Amino acid sequence: MGSGATRKPTQTRSQTKKAVGRDESLADSIDDIATKVTDKIIQDHSFRDFLRITVSQAIAEKLDNLLDRIEQQDAKIFELEKTIDEKDARLRHIGTSVDDLQKANIVHQTAFNNLEQYSRRNNIRISGIPEVHDEDTDGLVKQLAADKLDITLPEGSIDRSHRVGQRLRSPGGNRPILVKFVSSKTKVEVMKAKRKLKSTGIVIREDLTKDNLALLKRTRDHVKVKNCWTIDGRIVALVRESEGMDRIANIQSDRTLAVL
Repeated sequence: MGSGATRKPTQTRSQTKKAVGRDESLADSIDDIATKVTDKIIQDHSFRDFLRITVSQAIAEKLDNLLDRIEQQDAKIFELEKTIDEKDARLRHIGTSVDDLQKANIVHQTAFNNLEQYSRRNNIRISGIPEVHDEDTDGLVKQLAADKLDITLPEGSIDRSHRVGQRLRSPGGNRPILVKFVSSKTKVEVMKAKRKLKSTGIVIREDLTKDNLALLKRTRDHVKVKNCWTIDGRIVALVRESEGMDRIANIQSDRTLAVL
């Protein structure tokens, strides 16, 4: 290095150690001061009261906010429960209305069925009479009454008669004959004599409505029914009793069957 250059002072190892020692001593002094101040603050009752009040106020504010939110949620829940109760009440009312409508519908159906059956009070159905082309059903009925039932049907006693149902294509298929008598007295006379047709293959029945015919079939299939028949469209059954005695029951509906 040239003689004109300035030499930088160099720091010895001992000087460095002294500097570090001074820094550590200063840090210790700061820690001591902080500890003393903290102890002083903690021992100061007014600061502790201030701290307690401040914390209590903060907690109270948070608690008030929480209570407000809870009250709001309670109000919403109350409104929801009120709405649910109102809807439940409407549903119960609707359910009651539906039940009333169903009951009224049953009453109307029963009344209509009874009226329809009454309109058939002079009718009978005869099954088993051979069917031929261009036949005279009035003549066939009169001939059956005379030959098999020992009943003479006078001229004009039959209002009308005809085959019912689809024409059968199979050989030997015979559709039943629907007969409407002018007088119910003539119909009753024929019905009383129908027992004479036993083992002939010819069967005479009352002209039942669709509902009554279905009820008659269910009655016939009932485990406790020994026999059943109809009188003026009403279904009558001979019912087995547990004591071995039989009884007569009028079957008006499926409810009647259920309690046999």
